[in-house]
Amino acid sequence: MNTEHASDPTPPDTLMDGSSFNAAPGDDAWLESLLMRDAAQQPHIADGGFSARVIGALPRPSASVSRWLVPAMGVLGGVLALDVTPAGRYFAASFVGLFDLHHLSLANLWVLVPIGVMYICSFGAVRQR
Repeated sequence: MNTEHASDPTPPDTLMDGSSFNAAPGDDAWLESLLMRDAAQQPHIADGGFSARVIGALPRPSASVSRWLVPAMGVLGGVLALDVTPAGRYFAASFVGLFDLHHLSLANLWVLVPIGVMYICSFGAVRQR
């Protein structure tokens, strides 16, 4: 048993100030509380309204790009790659050949599983953003 940390009163999952660093991803409450405490300890520096003028002069945030733009550009890039490159043409011909009823087999259809998983994960990631 390692006894060098036995006299340490802080549990291993907390910081010295008692806050936990095992917070959920995106939960910055601990950081916000540290910043607020630090700001309360610092004296206010009068700047004659300079900060307010700078903030007021900044441009307004632009409208965010629509969610459909990223997947649409991905599809467009894929179609262009299939049409322009020789490897793309071979891939397209092989993909269409998967659905040829004369050569239909379960082994040929297993190729579609990783493709489907990739598309499901891609669209799931876009929806979360």
